Amino acid sequence: MTTVVLVLLCLAIAGRELYLASDKRLPRAQAELRELRSRIHELGKRHDALQAELAELRDTPAITIPQPAARAEEPPAPPAEPPPGSLYAADRPPAEVAELAGRVDRLEERLGAVSAELAGAELDRAARHALARSLDAAEQVVGELRREMLERLGREEGVVSGLLLSEEGEAEALLADAYERCSGEYGLRVRIRDQRSVQTPGGAFWGTSYHLSGRRADALAEELFTYVRDLRDPHDPSALAALLAELAHLAGGGIARIGAFTAVRTSTGLVCGLLPDDVPESAEPWEPATRIRELPADLQADLSWLC
Repeated sequence: MTTVVLVLLCLAIAGRELYLASDKRLPRAQAELRELRSRIHELGKRHDALQAELAELRDTPAITIPQPAARAEEPPAPPAEPPPGSLYAADRPPAEVAELAGRVDRLEERLGAVSAELAGAELDRAARHALARSLDAAEQVVGELRREMLERLGREEGVVSGLLLSEEGEAEALLADAYERCSGEYGLRVRIRDQRSVQTPGGAFWGTSYHLSGRRADALAEELFTYVRDLRDPHDPSALAALLAELAHLAGGGIARIGAFTAVRTSTGLVCGLLPDDVPESAEPWEPATRIRELPADLQADLSWLC
């Protein structure tokens, strides 16, 4: 119990540092708990099977234990007739009796081992449950610290939400590097990264959602879109052009958002525009692409020539 209390205290103290990055321990702990539950279930089945087998063997008529040999001066007693159904009856040779006795011993040993393993698993499960509760508490602390941090940054510097997804996580590392270099070039600092996995009827999209600080969202989106609208050189050295080029080279779909500025790669091309924040993260690429094409001409740009 003292150890569990110390673990809880350490996790609570470390909470302020955990908000700087995604807490990936909880999914691992949950996976381990699922594995442990499966293991305990299997052990329980093995335990029940062994109990049943041992009970069946114990229901067999008892083995008649042969009497020790009489002393030399005493005449040997006449052999007793084995009782009907005994393991030493005529239909049960001694070799079979020895085999059954050995089997009983082995089953009892296995049963003892499984029982000990089950007892250890129960203790391990209690410890893991305590760890899971501690991680839940830590996750709650992290969430509160994140909200507090974002509110303070929103008042002082401005906070911009961002999203980067590609189909089946294609070129995820290259896209993330280009996205974060682009953010830095426009005066943004990455505050929070959260892994995202979005399942859509058209397939799975993997990537990262961001919270960035350092600029006001509206002014930043206008500046990004103005630059893209005037982009003509496929070899433009800017970080924004590099991000768009990575999107254009995707074989599948992809989305990059920085505030209202949205770039979408579909099977037919690459479009950019200024979309409101009400576009759900679960949307498939062609949905925001369709919304961009419905915008006024001065709020959209077709960059399919980069593909």
